Amino acid sequence: MARTTRRAKQPARKRTTTVAPIPRGVGAVTPYLVINGAGKAIEFYKKAFGAKEMNRTPGPGGSVMHAMIRI
Repeated sequence: MARTTRRAKQPARKRTTTVAPIPRGVGAVTPYLVINGAGKAIEFYKKAFGAKEMNRTPGPGGSVMHAMIRI
């Protein structure tokens, strides 16, 4: 026979933790580019604009699946 715990009988508590809709350090408008040769493009952005690479996820064959830079 299953038992019901005292906690299960109590009404659900209101959650007070919140999640930021925009992560810290990310602007409200963030362009998303899909290009061939992303690795070369990232290197260009670093040299031309002083971009800082924040994240890079490698893809198959040495490609870039996802990357984030900050200018």
